[in-house]
Amino acid sequence: MIVVALRGASLLAFLALWQWAALVPVSFNFPTPWATALALVELVGSGAILQATATSLQSLLLGFSAAIAIGVPLGLVMGVVRGVGRVARVYLDLLIALPTAALIPLVILSFGISIASSAVIVFVFSAPFITMNAYGGVRDTRPRLVEMARAFGASWFPLFSRVVVPSALPMILAGMRLGLSRAFLGLIVAELLLSPFGLGKLIMNSRSMFEHDKMFATVLWTLLLSGLALYVLARAETRLLRWRG
Repeated sequence: MIVVALRGASLLAFLALWQWAALVPVSFNFPTPWATALALVELVGSGAILQATATSLQSLLLGFSAAIAIGVPLGLVMGVVRGVGRVARVYLDLLIALPTAALIPLVILSFGISIASSAVIVFVFSAPFITMNAYGGVRDTRPRLVEMARAFGASWFPLFSRVVVPSALPMILAGMRLGLSRAFLGLIVAELLLSPFGLGKLIMNSRSMFEHDKMFATVLWTLLLSGLALYVLARAETRLLRWRG
């Protein structure tokens, strides 16, 4: 109950600060929360934001699914085979440290302006974090668990599937949540620069038409969408880790 009250109070404080910033005004193009809400209702009613969301989700699902399908197995292999871990970690550290948006022109040159190029950018933004968390989860497996399994005669595959992977699972799932947040960031950055489709196009069009309430509404919709996706993933993580007690 206290947690709900604190969350409600923080939301009210945020809305009050937003209203104050619109009334001062901080900028002439800063809409009020009510105007933003009305613009969001209008965008949903017209179907424009739903169509843009469907297009953006195609890129997000393609890129994020590929990041999981490649990043998790690669991280597990890096953790088990030390030589692979030493070599691959250097490149992953470079990708994490590199301003990822700088790679977008290279992706556009390679894949053109399409949903595929947006999906590649989503992959580049999210895959290194998913991979490194899977790698860290394997490396953090408690040696006593491995020694106990070997003492009971466990071969390599049962040791890996029943000890190493379950031990690494919490960090793998945490990496997926971090990767999902990065995937949304990559999606919007890509679409703002490419801007021929999706939510990024809707934001750019609203800004160019000086419809700042619709621009804020689209940003708010994106925040709500990413928050919902992270919540669903967190609930799935809780269910998958119930065995931990």
